[in-house]
Amino acid sequence: MQEIIGIFDTKGDGSEDDGTLYALSSEFMDAAIVLQKTPPVRVNYSSVAYYLLGHSAELMLKAFLYKNGKTIDDLIKISHDLEKLVSLVRENGLPEIVQLNQIRHLAVAYKDKSFEYRTKNKKSFPPIDILIEEIERLQAAVFNKLWD
Repeated sequence: MQEIIGIFDTKGDGSEDDGTLYALSSEFMDAAIVLQKTPPVRVNYSSVAYYLLGHSAELMLKAFLYKNGKTIDDLIKISHDLEKLVSLVRENGLPEIVQLNQIRHLAVAYKDKSFEYRTKNKKSFPPIDILIEEIERLQAAVFNKLWD
């Protein structure tokens, strides 16, 4: 059996960087878009798509922070806190023109793992299409920062 080490495992091989974070974010985004466009047959995929989008946003925000001097250990300590990540990217120069309101809206549900464990509590999520557009604009801004 092959052992798989995640990017944020402390046993990583040291090759983790902004490009890796960006690429992984894009993969999660692409998977979310495929699910969002797939008509549900027996199962509704919206929770999974929201989870993938949240993870995409998390990794994209972390790619930006890594490019701005944060270490992988710094990013591990932030964990899955989208609200904190949004604040940090603003402090580190992400232009205000890049809106992050939908990601902020998703932050509470993403942090408390609402997409991974179902509860009977009523929750509010941003419209998925608008969230996708916002993360795509974030990706473009981070891309420009990574390769400028």
